[in-house]
Amino acid sequence: MRVRSLCAVLALLALIATAPAAAAQFSQTYDFALDSWHEMEASDGPITLHRVRLDLIEGRLTKSSLARPHNSEYLETVRVQLDYTNTSTSKWTARVSVRWLDAEGRVIDGFSANEKLDRNSARKLAQLSVSTLRYGLDRAQTLEVEVHYEP
Repeated sequence: MRVRSLCAVLALLALIATAPAAAAQFSQTYDFALDSWHEMEASDGPITLHRVRLDLIEGRLTKSSLARPHNSEYLETVRVQLDYTNTSTSKWTARVSVRWLDAEGRVIDGFSANEKLDRNSARKLAQLSVSTLRYGLDRAQTLEVEVHYEP
């Protein structure tokens, strides 16, 4: 009887040891600023989220100019850069959600996207972009960043 219990405990421990890492999440608010890095320094398992930044993509052919070609004077293309490290031997998926809020805490705009975090990567940038109104960027006060990541 004791041998059977011991085998069951050992089997359970082996299962736990070989189970894939669980999902992790990061959530933080910052003062809204374009072209500024915001420190994250969140680690869970093989993933470290170092910092995040929003900046404007300039040029003739941007997401905004493609989305609304005759209204480009009202639009900007915002790029989100996520600086991370993935020391595992497999890619992880990150669900990145970014929102900017006005002075009253109301959401002006934002977006969510899935991004693959490359394996065996030391300090790599994931880059995502969204088309938004200039008006909202001028009034943004707070930046909310959430990242959910899993193998």
